[in-house]
Amino acid sequence: MLKGKSFWYLMMAGALGGWAISIAGLVKPIKNENLKKIWQGIFCTWAFGHPMELALALSIGRARGLSTLRILVKTMLFGFTWWLPLKLGVIKK
Repeated sequence: MLKGKSFWYLMMAGALGGWAISIAGLVKPIKNENLKKIWQGIFCTWAFGHPMELALALSIGRARGLSTLRILVKTMLFGFTWWLPLKLGVIKK
């Protein structure tokens, strides 16, 4: 499963979905307290987690000859769902 491109592309789609949920919650605040807690968890994970991954992603991406800008953008959008399959050799860019 971890060696399949389809799995990782599905995971990357999920990462984009997390960003969509995060932005939607900022644009239109959630009134339901339970949903608001779920949103807060997703928002914190994406907004703080992805930047924290940059150190790992930069070393992996640079070892593969990728530009710093490409690494930054892909890590911020997809997080580990991008750099881990890159490290494993499942994806090339």
